[in-house]
Amino acid sequence: MTERPHPHVDPVEAIAATGLGCFEWDPATGRFTLDEGGLAVFDLRPEEYSGMVAGLSRRIPVEEVLRLVTLVQEIRTGRTDSYSSYFRIRHRDGSVHWAHTQGQAIRDPGLRVVGVVRDATQELAHSALRLMAEDDRQRQEAALREVARALGEAFSVDDVVAVLTGDQSMRRLGAQGITLGVVDQGRIKLVGAVGGVNVRLRELHRARLTEPRPLNDVVRTGEAAFFTSRDAFVRRYPDLADQLTDSLATAAAFLPLTAQGRPIGALALVYEGKRSFSSQDRTLLTTLASAIAQSLQRAMLVDQSREIAAGLQNAMLPRRLPVLVGGALTVRYRTAREGVWIGGDWYDAVALAEDVVGVAIGDVQGHDTEAAAIMGQLRIAMTAYAAEGHSSGAVLARASAFLAELHADRFATCLYAQVALATGWVRAANAGHLPPLVRHADGTVTRIEVATGLPLGLPVDWAPAGYPHTDFQLAPGDTLVLYTDGLVERPGEDLEVGLARLAQVFGSGPAELPALADHVRDTLGERLDAEDDAALLLLHRAATAPDVQEPSRSGPAA
Repeated sequence: MTERPHPHVDPVEAIAATGLGCFEWDPATGRFTLDEGGLAVFDLRPEEYSGMVAGLSRRIPVEEVLRLVTLVQEIRTGRTDSYSSYFRIRHRDGSVHWAHTQGQAIRDPGLRVVGVVRDATQELAHSALRLMAEDDRQRQEAALREVARALGEAFSVDDVVAVLTGDQSMRRLGAQGITLGVVDQGRIKLVGAVGGVNVRLRELHRARLTEPRPLNDVVRTGEAAFFTSRDAFVRRYPDLADQLTDSLATAAAFLPLTAQGRPIGALALVYEGKRSFSSQDRTLLTTLASAIAQSLQRAMLVDQSREIAAGLQNAMLPRRLPVLVGGALTVRYRTAREGVWIGGDWYDAVALAEDVVGVAIGDVQGHDTEAAAIMGQLRIAMTAYAAEGHSSGAVLARASAFLAELHADRFATCLYAQVALATGWVRAANAGHLPPLVRHADGTVTRIEVATGLPLGLPVDWAPAGYPHTDFQLAPGDTLVLYTDGLVERPGEDLEVGLARLAQVFGSGPAELPALADHVRDTLGERLDAEDDAALLLLHRAATAPDVQEPSRSGPAA
């Protein structure tokens, strides 16, 4: 029997054809030994490979290296003894292949990792697309989580709009245009719109909800609408065709915003280049709409509460200030941006004579409707006592007794001063309140230490001495400021720091009284926590006051 000759087979090619190789890795030295099969999987020639793990970087993309390093780190730290993972390899011709590796730790005497690596390109020929789709899904879910997290911190409707129309949200959602509308008296009221899509959005959303418009329809039906072609959109809304003439949009999603079964608005996302919405896309966008609806409903309720509180607060404060001869008054009030936005801070001014004015600033304990109601009663009572011509100390004593008789278990701080603008003399009395400041014509600021009595509303026998007065003088061009603690206090900060900050801001502000008041309120309002309301009153003595003889030390009112 004659033997047939065996065809010649190159052993290297035979090994490469198996697509399987072995490796041994020594973490201590970084040596990563590959057999011929392993070199073939990585498309490396023996002379190209140094035998160190760093030599594989020419074949493994950076993002894959980072992922593999994380897996290996689990072995190095002892949290596991094995790993298994798919990863990509880039061959010398630029083509991308899939590989699979399995490794096992050997810890005696030192740590070594041995394992196999194999070509998995054919295995994943069909599942690679699924893997990439899974990556896309994870990225989209992560983006939605980021948006939802930002929405969770939104405190008002403006905050919700800022989150949705910000650059980060557009990037995360992959949209080139975002429009947010809320239901308002039978119409969609546009509250936010951003993006480079050339659609006249305001024209689209002025119609009543009964008229056919994209946002109107999704609000009425409660069902989202997805368009992936201009023709489909125009067929549904032919009268809007001219609105899209210059638009670059290729797809749009219109999502109803429903909270507790009630439609409260709608969201439009417009895309450039997008051609389809997968079932996964639709599910994620529906989830986003639900998160937006919850945040928007909460924000709308908060805004309504704030509007009601602000109305009540304003009703308790004086509607107008007296017109002064020889001076000017201005006041500012900053409501808290947290909590119930209502409290007991107040200011007041009453004309006592042609050139004499009584000014007051105060704060009733607490931040609730009862504090506001007490503040209103106390302010009116003090105005009456001041108008009767009592001295500054007597006004506070009567106000304290009045508050105690309300049996409200509240106290209040207050500073009341009578100012004679012709002479500049001031007589002030203080019921546990913060000291006034005076800004001189040259911009320097002086703190006036007024003798301090107990807060208003405490038992009379606690303060037998009553409320002593302190006299000082405003020179022509001087400005007096009275304020509440919400303007200077920060949690955990020494009060002196806040007072010094107020003095610096007060002294560096503009000369005009309204502008100066805005400067103080806005500058300190940005720097301070927003948990408390704040009031301030500025009284300016005109610089052109006529020269007078030095007055009696008795002050404006004896």
